[in-house]
Amino acid sequence: MFAAAKSFFDDKPDLPDRPISPCLSVEDGVGVVSINGPMLRNPDIIDRIILGACNTGEIINAVQEAASRTDIEAIFLDIDSPGGSVNGTPELAQAVAEASKAKYVYAFSAGQMCSAAYWVASQADAIYATPSARIGSIGVILPVVDSSGAFDQAGLKVEVFAAGKFKSAGTPGTSLTDDQRAWLQSEVEETAADFHAAVLARGRKIPDEAMEGQTFSARNAMRFNLAGMVASREEALGRLRKLHVSSVDTASRAMSPTIENELAQAREQITRLESDASARDALLTEANTKFTEATANATGLQARLEAIENERRIDAEALAQARNDIETARGSIASLTNEKEALAAQLKESQARNAALEAAEKDLEKRASLRAAQIVAETGTRAPANVTPKGDQQAASLLEQFQAITDPAAQTAFWQKLTPDQQSLILSQSSTK
Repeated sequence: MFAAAKSFFDDKPDLPDRPISPCLSVEDGVGVVSINGPMLRNPDIIDRIILGACNTGEIINAVQEAASRTDIEAIFLDIDSPGGSVNGTPELAQAVAEASKAKYVYAFSAGQMCSAAYWVASQADAIYATPSARIGSIGVILPVVDSSGAFDQAGLKVEVFAAGKFKSAGTPGTSLTDDQRAWLQSEVEETAADFHAAVLARGRKIPDEAMEGQTFSARNAMRFNLAGMVASREEALGRLRKLHVSSVDTASRAMSPTIENELAQAREQITRLESDASARDALLTEANTKFTEATANATGLQARLEAIENERRIDAEALAQARNDIETARGSIASLTNEKEALAAQLKESQARNAALEAAEKDLEKRASLRAAQIVAETGTRAPANVTPKGDQQAASLLEQFQAITDPAAQTAFWQKLTPDQQSLILSQSSTK
């Protein structure tokens, strides 16, 4: 009995260690990294107490630890920061970008996600905010105080001895020279260019007019593709768990390999478009209808592919892959342009295969419809739909272009370029099909 008791206490299960980084906590398989207050590199005790500043170096360590821990399956950046210094921000943003290659990373704010904080959040796979949060402030500022007038009134005159015309820039009691102003402005513009490049690096179609240093409500941030809107932190965190933590996402596997592959492709597309929830319904519709769209005649399909190539500048490799996918779906079509004479026989074979797939596709459509309804309910999308005759024509044209794209990466890029109104038109048109 003693031996059994000793064995019980000796054979303790291996439990995950507590996080080393003070900014990191683990919540049901999700590593939560807190970013609160002004972001500074190595803030002193005054900065921490008076300003409530956080250390970008500590946050980098937290992100890297979360990316390497086996008990963490996804990362959640919980942000409430007005921004901070440039020093340390690009490095933290790069750490988030590297972490997203290993695990899904979501950024969330119920307060502020501005300036340097948005720079960091832009490297996440998806960004969410509550309705009252403030998002954006994409820009750079460098204030310089000209105290020369105050010195004159005090009867003081400052003489500066410096080697180099820029060495004395900003010295108290002096004014900037024209050369110093031009140099400082060039420094600000260089940093701003890096900022803009970073926020666009993940494919977000943010217009130039939304990157002029202004902040937005979550609703307007969503309109300009800066972030999606959720009701609460719990909703954003729950969405991350549902889509990217294996212990929660337990979909049934009792289906044919073909249907399972189609659903897997649709699910992958959905998770990559978290910043705009309404796109998921369109992608599921596309997954259900791409085989029937593939039966279009060779001349019309070639014209659509060339139009897509001109609009989206699809490179030769991507276009070739798209054509190969279409050829595979037909079973034996070797070339859409060079074998038009054989197209009739090949189309008959493809139509026979599609007829066989329709029976299996009915079950897929039921599952996809249920999944689409669930996703729409979770996102709470309220985008209005244009129901005028003109809107119907535009929606039909956009839907036709969108459905003609078979490469998932190209579909995603096409969707993200659309305005919210255009996206709503596609959704309304697809729901009537």
